Amino acid sequence: MRYEVLKGCVIAGQGRKVGDIVELDAGQAKELMAIGRIISTGQEEVIVDRSVGLTEQTKLKKRKSKKAE
Repeated sequence: MRYEVLKGCVIAGQGRKVGDIVELDAGQAKELMAIGRIISTGQEEVIVDRSVGLTEQTKLKKRKSKKAE
């Protein structure tokens, strides 16, 4: 989820300024919201469908497993 920085701080080893928009996991976000450093923007992460444009020719072929005898 996306969050807006309210006070300058260091997040994931990078300095962030007031007004920056960052994407964080739930654990980090909960801790930083508790101390008043960030606030939720209400925007969800954009999920990109990487399979667009694949055809039957470009699909991976399934391999048959070897049977143990």
